[in-house]
Amino acid sequence: MSKETRQLATSLFKGLDLLSLLSAERQGLGIQDLVGAMGLPRTSLLRLLDSLIHYGLVSRGEGRRYRVTQTFREWRMEDPDQLLRERFGPMMRRITDDLGEMTTLGRLSGREFMHIHCEEPDCRVRVTPPVGRRFAIEKMAMGKLLLGVRPDLIPAGASEECRTELEAIKKQRFAMNLAESEDAIVAWATWLGEPSPLSPLVAVTWPDFRFSEESLERAVYLLERESERLGPFPLFG
Repeated sequence: MSKETRQLATSLFKGLDLLSLLSAERQGLGIQDLVGAMGLPRTSLLRLLDSLIHYGLVSRGEGRRYRVTQTFREWRMEDPDQLLRERFGPMMRRITDDLGEMTTLGRLSGREFMHIHCEEPDCRVRVTPPVGRRFAIEKMAMGKLLLGVRPDLIPAGASEECRTELEAIKKQRFAMNLAESEDAIVAWATWLGEPSPLSPLVAVTWPDFRFSEESLERAVYLLERESERLGPFPLFG
C-alpha cells in the first residue's frame, strides 16, 4: 500500500460513497438495501447515516427509508450562497424597511461562520455591515445557534455559564448577542431551516440605544409572517 493511500480518510470515502448512492435514488433506500450495496456492517452504516442526518445531508422518512435532503442538492450546486440570497434577500429587505434595522444572512463554512448577505436601513446611525469581517463564533447570535449542532467547535476554555447558555439556546431556537461581538451592538438570530450545520440563519441587529423589547417583538412578528410565506421556519413550525 502506498504512503498516499495510507493517508486517505477511508471513513470520509465511505460517507461520500453513501451520499453518491442515496443521491441517485429519489425514493430512498432502506437499511438492508444499503448494507447490500455498500458491503458494510449494519452498525457502521447506521453511524454514518446518523452523522449525515445530523449534518443535514440525509433524512429518514416513512418506512425508515433514507434519502438525501434538498439541502444536499443545493449544497452541491456551483453557488449555493446565491440561491440563499435570491430566496431570503427580499424577505430581509421587507423586515429592514419595516424595522429600520439591519438584517444579516449567514451560515457555517467549514469550521468558521460566514456572513453572506445583509440589508441595511436608510437611516443616519446604522450598524457596520459584518460581511467580510470575522468574529468569535461563540460571541455571535447566529454563531451560538450553530454551536448547538457543532459542539466540537465550542472553545476548549468555554465557561460552564457559556455551555449552559448554549444548551438553552439549542432548545429555544433563537439567540441573543448583547454587545459580545462588538460594543454597543445587540443582535437576535434564528434558523431559516431545520437546525443543522448546512442550514442558513438570519439576524436582526440594533445599535443598543435603539434596541427595545417592543422592537424585538416586532422583529419576531415580521419573521413569523415571512415563515408563512417561505417556511415554516423552525421557531414557528
